[in-house]
Amino acid sequence: MHRARLRDGREVVLKVRRPGIEAKIEADLRLLAHLARIIESEVPETRRYQPTRVVEEFRRSLMRELDLALEARNIERFGRNFRDDPHILIPQVYMSWTSDLMNVQEHIDGISGEDHAAIARAGLDAKLLAHRGAEAVLKMILVDGFFQADPHPGNVIYLPGNRLAMIDLGMAGRLSTMRRNQVVELLSGIAGRDHEPILEVLLDWAGEDVVEEERLAADVDELVTDFADLPLKDIRVGDLIGRLTAIVREHGIVLPSDLTLMFKALITLEGSARKYDPDFRLADRLKPFVDRAIAARFAPSEMGRRGGAGLGQFLGLLGSMPRDLARLLKDARRGRLRIDLDLKRLDHFGRMLDRTIDRISIAIMTASVVIGSSIVMTVTSGPQWFGIPMFTLLGSLGYLMAFVNSVWIIFSIWRSRRD
Repeated sequence: MHRARLRDGREVVLKVRRPGIEAKIEADLRLLAHLARIIESEVPETRRYQPTRVVEEFRRSLMRELDLALEARNIERFGRNFRDDPHILIPQVYMSWTSDLMNVQEHIDGISGEDHAAIARAGLDAKLLAHRGAEAVLKMILVDGFFQADPHPGNVIYLPGNRLAMIDLGMAGRLSTMRRNQVVELLSGIAGRDHEPILEVLLDWAGEDVVEEERLAADVDELVTDFADLPLKDIRVGDLIGRLTAIVREHGIVLPSDLTLMFKALITLEGSARKYDPDFRLADRLKPFVDRAIAARFAPSEMGRRGGAGLGQFLGLLGSMPRDLARLLKDARRGRLRIDLDLKRLDHFGRMLDRTIDRISIAIMTASVVIGSSIVMTVTSGPQWFGIPMFTLLGSLGYLMAFVNSVWIIFSIWRSRRD
């Protein structure tokens, strides 16, 4: 970061990318990716955490942060989102001087968020600043779906009148409308002591992966019960996120990558705000946003918009149905129609049935050998071998075969029960 001045006298800050830093980061990321692949191949238990995917998301986040033109566009977007908020200042960006190697933004003269002594000397209200900063980040996450992913005190400048400016906005997270609705469902389920919304969201995250739903429901119900018994002021969002991610890992559910940055931002925000207000609880600030989000979802205008979108999709489906049906019939006439059925449980049942039939067949053969050997051994006449009637030898051999078959059947049944 460098201070500078434009020709018209305005003070600005130049953020310049260090020469050669991109190649160094790429080399480090290649090492991380290689290490992640080794871990996945050598430690099967880690595969459900998808280390290679985590490294890839980390790479994307770092490369976006290195693009200073992208950071400038992020700053402009944050500025539009907060243009009507008198307590939040987003620096102006001078796009005509900005590139991927450097951006030029307005210099803001204030007190660094890390200088607690200067904040006290200036007579600023630290608790009010913490609350306003928290509400700004929650608005980014739950309303705008576009948030600063690293809201620590070093990225905040405090101004007279208990205002605050947000800087260093290169690391930004994004949440789609669907993902924001899922987050609201999670929070409202915990606040309302209802495990059903949380369970549905987790099952959505699981996708096509097989999840033991009954055990997952029991774990979610335990989570809701534990936090429902706590007063709102005693709930720490960091602890809540930790419990939720533990449940996700336990059941092999892959956490959506866009939520990783959101969880990081919330944990960082709660820890930073508690430095200014020891009694700060992020859950207190979350509840109004969740209530507004739920109310907005069921507002007449929003219901009408979703209904109109659904009707449009339905009409589009009806319009494309004749074409799709004609294509299906053509594929059937040409012999190109194929139906794939994935019946894993039926395959398992078939294998079990095959093994059972094999055991029954061998058991019947064994019983036949025993009966036949018993009949043969009653014959005392006939040829002899070393003074022993040949039929007695054949009967003994039959008993031996029956014994071996019986041992095999018993062992097979015991092994299948262990499996």
